[in-house]
Amino acid sequence: MRQFRLFFGLVLCATLLPGCGESDDTRAQNAAPITEQDPLELLGARASTGAAAGYIDDAICATCHKEIYDSYQHVGMSQSFKRPENAIPVETFGIEYYHDASKRFYKIVENDQRLVFERYQRDANGDSINRIELPIDWVIGSGNKVRSYAYQTDWGEIFMLPLSWYADAGLWRMSPGFEHANHKGVSRKITRECLFCHNAYPEVAAGSDAFWETETFPSVLPEGTGCQRCHGPGADHVRTVVAGGSDIATIRSKVVNPAKLTGEHRDSVCFQCHMLPSATVVGARRIGRHDYSFRPGELLSNYLVHVEVSEEGTSRTDKFEINHHGYRLYQSECYQQSEGKLGCIDCHDPHVKPESADFRKTTSEVCLSCHAAAKALHEAAAGYDNDDCIVCHMPERRTSDVVEATMTDHRIARGPFQLQALLAPLEPRTRPVTGIDLLEFGDVPTGDAREYYRLSAIARANRYLETAHKGLKEHLNKNAYLSPTPYIDLVRTQLQIGDYANAEARLGKLLTSYPELHVGYTLLGTALLAQGKREQAITALKRSIEIQPDPEVWFNLALAYLHSGDTAGAEKAINAAIDLRPTMQQAWKYRGRLLIEKGDTASAVDAFKEALRLEPRDADAYRQLVDALRASGLVGEAERYLQHGLSVSSNPASLQGLR
Repeated sequence: MRQFRLFFGLVLCATLLPGCGESDDTRAQNAAPITEQDPLELLGARASTGAAAGYIDDAICATCHKEIYDSYQHVGMSQSFKRPENAIPVETFGIEYYHDASKRFYKIVENDQRLVFERYQRDANGDSINRIELPIDWVIGSGNKVRSYAYQTDWGEIFMLPLSWYADAGLWRMSPGFEHANHKGVSRKITRECLFCHNAYPEVAAGSDAFWETETFPSVLPEGTGCQRCHGPGADHVRTVVAGGSDIATIRSKVVNPAKLTGEHRDSVCFQCHMLPSATVVGARRIGRHDYSFRPGELLSNYLVHVEVSEEGTSRTDKFEINHHGYRLYQSECYQQSEGKLGCIDCHDPHVKPESADFRKTTSEVCLSCHAAAKALHEAAAGYDNDDCIVCHMPERRTSDVVEATMTDHRIARGPFQLQALLAPLEPRTRPVTGIDLLEFGDVPTGDAREYYRLSAIARANRYLETAHKGLKEHLNKNAYLSPTPYIDLVRTQLQIGDYANAEARLGKLLTSYPELHVGYTLLGTALLAQGKREQAITALKRSIEIQPDPEVWFNLALAYLHSGDTAGAEKAINAAIDLRPTMQQAWKYRGRLLIEKGDTASAVDAFKEALRLEPRDADAYRQLVDALRASGLVGEAERYLQHGLSVSSNPASLQGLR
């Protein structure tokens, strides 16, 4: 049936070509000068360029594969990243949620067909204080289990919001990682690594997805994982169809069918997003591989070097996180002993939303194809269901990193399990990391390279920095690279442990080889400023901004100007940082300080209030705001903020002197 639809598409597309159906004589008479035309233009389509070249609008796939395309729109992966107006509604909006740890109220409301995030506190009289409202630009997650929300700045940064919808319980609760009092508020940046698994590739400039490049995104993004993250860039496939004259084998060769792949090549398609052994320490991409460079059909281990983490009080076989589908399947004896024969798509049709009863029956048939004797062994067991192996051998469990959610544990195990205990509520907790090693999956690096990838993962996760620094330094003393990535890893550890002079020296060499490496000048400016070399730091930071503006670099430049006594330069730099990132809390606080020095107390009050809207726990911002309000004669307002700061700030003792 699928072959018929594809052939029909070929005929349909061929009728769009000029001269189709004319005789040879007529075509000769009507011949026009031959010009090169991309066959995609006949469908009103174009191929993407840049870092992820050769991709097309997924809707083009529906021309020949409509049934599959339509079915896929109901699968969670297709709904993984959406504009709010395009997301399938699953939430109940307008419900206020109070988070006791952070002493804040949260709410998402529908306002003029837009979603708006609200966060606020209540003062001693019960009135709203430190209120912030942000329009929601993106919905993250299908809503089948969890749905989170994000806003995007005009400059292109995307930030995750701290409130999420949990479908199992039908409740609003804190987003993963925001459960504790000192969470990041509205300043948790979403990176390319995050969106790598939550969306199709965006169209961005070649090289802009390198490890060291700024984490910004265009305002127009794909919505959902789409067809081509599993099948590869579709432009050449569609061009071949539209141009006509090629046989089915040629057409199919222009796109990847994961079902035709075997072993690690097949599983790499699924594992590119569903193999995440640890959410806290993520493996590094291979040197020279940019974020959007993976293509279906290649080995994932040639793109990404996975690590697995040991945590205090939990064995690796007991550790269970929300994105452990591939990791837990990989741990299964069934998977290991199948030697590449058992894969995700043996049970999962990625184009079809699984309906529980039917899905469990077909999955059980896969189990029984190898374990035929299990039926006879189990028939005597009470409650045995021949159509549901999953309930006992892949039970639903609560995840340790997203405690409001439960997921199917894909580690196929014998059991028996205490099923109710696996679903019991968990308290959010941080488990100390006790070990980080490479996961023995695929083509694992050997020799010195093996240790480099382990150390780079440690360094980027800000763990064991002394160990990472020593190991990276020794590694680079013995090995040279044509990529700046390993040297950036080393320099960042040097800055974090305070080895500023050696960081400066290393960056001097790096920038000789890469004179346009903006992050090199950013790091150099940091190293120079830490050593008191203010004028040199200003020069380095300005050079970084010339190559690539960045709010954090503007902020550091403002600090350099302040240390040099140049308040005018500092004010200009702070304003530039706020223009790029309006929710930079520290920038607003410094802006208030600079306005006080200018004598503009009224504007300073507004700046300090904005700083507290963004971070209501900042005791220093309360102190400066109270002083500014008193200087303005607003004694009652000053008392209101002082009492509130004493109640909710992270350091109320520092405010006692203002009483």
